[in-house]
Formats: sequence, C-alpha cells, structure tokens
Amino acid sequence: MSETVSAPLLPSRITQVLVTVVFALLYLAFLAETGLLAREYSGTGLALRLATLDAQNFIFFPIAGLLALIGFWRPTVLVTDALARGRIRGGQVVLVFIAAVMGAATWLLSDAFSGGSTRSVYEIAPRALVDDTAGDPLESGAARQSIPDTLTSLKILAIGPEGLSPYQSRCDREWLRYSPAAQEEKYCIPAGESLSVADCCTMKTAFREHVNELAYQSPSELSQLHRYVLPVKIFFLVVLFAVGGLLVHYRTRLRALYGDKLEDISFGMAVAGVVMIVWPLLNAAYLETMALLTGDGTSGAYAIMAPLIALGFGIWAMFLIFFHLRTYPSQIAIAARFGGVIGAAIGVLRYEEITGFLISNLGIGGGVVAIVVFAVAVLALLIALFTGVSPKDLDFDKMT
Repeated sequence: MSETVSAPLLPSRITQVLVTVVFALLYLAFLAETGLLAREYSGTGLALRLATLDAQNFIFFPIAGLLALIGFWRPTVLVTDALARGRIRGGQVVLVFIAAVMGAATWLLSDAFSGGSTRSVYEIAPRALVDDTAGDPLESGAARQSIPDTLTSLKILAIGPEGLSPYQSRCDREWLRYSPAAQEEKYCIPAGESLSVADCCTMKTAFREHVNELAYQSPSELSQLHRYVLPVKIFFLVVLFAVGGLLVHYRTRLRALYGDKLEDISFGMAVAGVVMIVWPLLNAAYLETMALLTGDGTSGAYAIMAPLIALGFGIWAMFLIFFHLRTYPSQIAIAARFGGVIGAAIGVLRYEEITGFLISNLGIGGGVVAIVVFAVAVLALLIALFTGVSPKDLDFDKMT
C-alpha cells in the first residue's frame, strides 16, 4: 500500500495582503523622508550634501530598503501564516508575544536614538542654513565657519587620498588634560584652519551648540517628519531580525508545512541580510563624520550602540547565509568556502577602514555617481532575486 504524502500548504490570501500592506507602508515612509529632503532643500544647493552626510537615513533606506522588503516578503508571509493559523504549536501565543517584544524594542530604541545631545544639520530650516554666517572669534582667535562652508570642507577633505582620518582626535576631558598630543596642531574643520587639538575641541563644542540652537529656533519640516519615520525604520529593522530568527528556529516545521517554498525564499533572505550590513556601517560612518564637527557631543546611546549593532547585523547575516546554503547538501563545501572568505575579509579589513571607505564614497564624500552605482548594484541583486538565481544553478568546481 503506497504512502500518502500531504501536499504543501499555501499561505492564506489574508496574510499575504496584510504583509504586503505593512511592507508598502514602510517603504512609503522611507520614500517620504528622502522626498521631503529633496523638496525642502531644493534650490539651496545643500540637498545632496545633507543626504550624503546622513546616508544611513536618506540614501540607504530608499534603495537597499526596497531590496530588504522584497527579500523578506515571502519569509514574513510564511512565518506569520504558520503562527497565526496555529500550524506551529502555540503559534498564536508566540505571534502575540513576538509582536509585543517588537513593539517594546521599537519604542525603546526610538527613544534612545532620538535622545542625543547633538541635533543633525537637516533639522535646521533651509533659509536658516543658507543665511548662516561665521561665528565670533573664540579665545584662540579662530572663528567658526558657517555651516554650508563647513559641509563643503568636509566634502573636499573626504575625497582626498587619506579621507577624513588625519583630522580625527579625541575631545574627552581627561585625554585633553594629560595627553601631550592635545597641544599638537591639526586642521580643524569647523574653524577652517589649523589649531591645537584642545582649541579645536573648544571650536567643536561651539559648532555643536550653534547647530542645536538653529535647530531649536528654526526647525525644518524634515525634522518634524523624522520624529514619525524614525520609529518606522526601527520597526522595519526589528521585523527583519525577528523573521530571520523565527525562520531559522522553526525551519524544520516550516519545511514540512510549505515544502519547497521554504527553499525558494532562502536566497532572497540571505542577499537582503548581506546588504543590510551596510546600514550599521553607514551609521558608524555618520558618527565618525559628526565627531569631526561636534567632538564628543555625539556620544550617547546612539554612538555607544553603533558598534554593537554592526556586530549583531554581521552575526545575523551570517546565520541567514548559512541557512540558505545548508538547503543544498551537495553544496555544503560552498558554505565552508564562503565562511572562509568572510573570515579573511574580517581579518584583513578593519572596522575603521570600512567606515572610512563609506565616508569617502557613499557618505559626505560621495555624490550622484556613487549613489547611482549603489542603486545599480542593488538593482542587479533584485534581478537575481526575480530570476531565481541560487547555488544549485552554479557549478563551483568549474569556477575554481
């Protein structure tokens, strides 16, 4: 007597529609923020400079965010469908618990990230930025540059042969008090001239206070919108983490429920995971850039958590990569090779060098060409997702 094999389940239409609506709203929020920046600062000559200064907000999400949403759409549908329909033991309870945890994490992280002591330049109204002038001379005799001139200096220095690394220095009180290096002269970007490190730190404090004052007196429309979009972006990141974790945890059960559909989604999820690593690195690049203008004023939960978030994203992406490659037992050697390549890259490329590269090419040193190259690279990955490229289609023995 032949054994009956149950046909794979199909996710419900309701789940598909619900996930589609949520993901569409997330992406509209990404577009709205970048679109408002382009509209509000059009005619000032500062829109592109502000976008590259905060590339992790205004460039990454509209471009790479689309890839992540498409790559995670089907995994989210399958996980949500299995939990909501009780196909996994205690699934509905788990779904409610995960939703509560995601909501709490979104609220806590939003509060921590928005509570820094330094406002961003895009939070200043366009007219106030354009009309900004140099400040009064400080005790050192140097005067603060206007904000537009400072951004121009940053742009020019960032595309230099050494990037912005030669201009970095510490500004914490104990270091300034006891380190002989505090009296060394370096080019001070907020002043536009060479100063001692100690005097430059004083200048950075003045620059930070000036930016904060302008943001308070003349807030931009973009700053108001960002208050609402920030939790949306954090929720998006939390969803990706949660779906990736749930998919790995319930892999066996999901495979039994949905059959080959689970294998079909793993490549897109792995690709999206790798691309998402760029976001925390762009965050680190932004913090390094702002430290040149504001000293230690960027310290806080946002700055402290940036390296930890980057590490977390790296580990998360590695899990997604191996989740995908383990789907093909005949290609298990690929996973070992891939892990070796990534390990070698981590050993050769230091964290500072990666962020320095991003500052010069996609951050404040970047321009239209760099953004187009990034968009084309993401588009190529999207085409790979839609055409169904996977390791089983490749003969790695002939390629090595």
